[in-house]
This record gives sequence, C-alpha cells and structure tokens, in this order.
Amino acid sequence: MESEAKKRALVVVDVQNDFCPGGSLAVAHGDEVVPPLNKLISEFLERGEPVFRTRDWHPASTKHFSDFGGSWPIHCVQNTKGAEFHPDLIDDIHIRTISKGLGDEDCYSAFDGTDLGLQLRRLGVNEVWVGGLATDYCVKHTVLDGLKEGFAVKALEDAMRPVEPGDGERAVEEMRAAGAEVVSSFKRAVGK
Repeated sequence: MESEAKKRALVVVDVQNDFCPGGSLAVAHGDEVVPPLNKLISEFLERGEPVFRTRDWHPASTKHFSDFGGSWPIHCVQNTKGAEFHPDLIDDIHIRTISKGLGDEDCYSAFDGTDLGLQLRRLGVNEVWVGGLATDYCVKHTVLDGLKEGFAVKALEDAMRPVEPGDGERAVEEMRAAGAEVVSSFKRAVGK
C-alpha cells in the first residue's frame, strides 16, 4: 500500500497574489482556484502523497518584464507581497515549493529550469495532478512538460483559470490532445 501512496503528486501552479484579483497581473476570478486546490492539498497530505506549489520568483529587473524588453508587466518580484502565495491557500511544512523565473527566461512550466522532474522521480511519482494559474500559460506548459517528462497528467479543470477565456479553452484542448486527462477535482479526488 505504501508504494501505491507514492505514485501521485499534486502540483499547485502559481497561486500568488499578483495573479489573483488586485494583483499586478491579475487573472479574472483567479482566487476561485483556492477552494478546490485546498480540498486536494488536504486530501493529498492526509494520504501522505507529495504536494508541490510553484511560484514565479522574478528578480526586480529581468528581460521577462516589459520595462526591460519583455512582454509582461512587473509581477511576482522576489520577497514582495505580490510574489506571496494567496493568503487562503493552505500552507504546510510538508508542501514543497518550486521557484521558477529566477533569471531572464520566461519559465512558464514548473519543470523549466527547476528540479521538479527529478524530485518527482525520486519520490516514485508516475502521475501528476495540476491546477492553478493561469490555464493558458503556466498550467498548460506544466501539463505539457509533465507529459514530455513521462508522467501521466491530470489537469484539474475546475481548479484553474485563464488569462483569456478563449485561450483557456484552446489550452484545455491542447492539453487533452497531448494526452492529459482533464478532470474535475471534486469528482476525482478520492480514491482515483
């Protein structure tokens, strides 16, 4: 039973203040992902399954930002309120934090420039559940890279929100076409 419990991991993508309402790069209704993700975080932790949360963790000046030649407004600068996780998102000492975007690269995926894949393999994980912000950027790229890394991936449709609704729908179709299973967190959380 122990080996069975170590096969899945939850990856909570970028549920940070700057991506939630009131933030510098707010996703409409971004805070609505918190309740379904909290439910899953609790269930994964209760079963002893790994939970990861990712965060954009940008330096104050990076080519990622429009002020320095990139395409995005300044957001999620290291050690600022905007870079903090949403205050209602469950925090626990057993949740591992993955920081991305530490240099000039965009780093949309949680696997991009991080050791997430290595950590998952060391834990014996073969299936990754992914939700968070935003559907059409960091969630999509994390799902697609998870598949490329050889993991089975479940994208949590009710626990993600897009920057642009149309782009979000296309992102969900792209994830599904690449081999991800698109599921509802509430229907599939227990025992699946």
